[in-house]
Amino acid sequence: MRTTNYGDRDQEGKVVFYVPLWKRKGISLELFDDYWRNVHGPVCARLPGQFQYWQFHVAHNEGGVFPDVEGVTQVLPEEDQFDGIAELSFKSKEDRQTWFNAAAILMDDEHNLFSKAIGYNTSPGNSITFVDGIENGAPNGKVGVEKFHVMVKKADGVSVEEFRHYMREVFASKIATNQHLLKLRLHLFDEVDNSRPDAAGVSHFEPESKQYQGAFEIAFANRLDMEMFFASSEYQAAVQGQSKFIRQICPFPERTAYAFVYEGKMTLAGERSSTVAELIMNIGATNQLKEDIVELIVGKV
Repeated sequence: MRTTNYGDRDQEGKVVFYVPLWKRKGISLELFDDYWRNVHGPVCARLPGQFQYWQFHVAHNEGGVFPDVEGVTQVLPEEDQFDGIAELSFKSKEDRQTWFNAAAILMDDEHNLFSKAIGYNTSPGNSITFVDGIENGAPNGKVGVEKFHVMVKKADGVSVEEFRHYMREVFASKIATNQHLLKLRLHLFDEVDNSRPDAAGVSHFEPESKQYQGAFEIAFANRLDMEMFFASSEYQAAVQGQSKFIRQICPFPERTAYAFVYEGKMTLAGERSSTVAELIMNIGATNQLKEDIVELIVGKV
């Protein structure tokens, strides 16, 4: 059960760029994971403007985890199953634009990894951490909890404003009070900008019928806590009448998570790659953290 709330540490990240990512065909999932966290991640971490940059490596949504709610589907076709999420937060829209202006260098590298990358923006006030009982906000691998990244489509006939009110003021506000819930972070998306040009072999286009209007990150200490949460009065009250506002909810289980920029600074994984950071941590190589070695390897930080 949750004993401490670290949610305040995310507050400076006012806006978010949130990107579901599909693995390129012809490479293994292991190679995708390794290249994304060890090669692509440190390149992205060096771009200006970021406050936080996480990679979430996810499994496909197979259903059977969240309880069924009448009128809300969890079924997702194979072509809509993705393999990872990049989440970048920024202190302002201006900082995000600074990052966008510098991010063209990533386009060539996208071809090595992805077949599709769909970017969602959030406006100020629409990325909110309600609770966070996970002590380590800058992970480098398995987090050791039951965690899901849940994509949400609004119901037909309901306005974006009504959907957002339900997600923030009803659903999230009610379940956040449950002590079996370890983490809840909510994103309410702006409309996808389909004008972003494709990279070589990488689609940036998503038809309106397949676009998501929200997502949330939800975590539990273990499966027992998760099942007790789903059986709770808070959860039952939150999903009552849910189909009026939501037509699809798709939980993707988190496999691993990595932070490359945290509180505006590159992490050790951002500086040296995830695998090298793990080796330095496991052997206790404090000399590798000294300024002279850092400048020798990565230049002036």
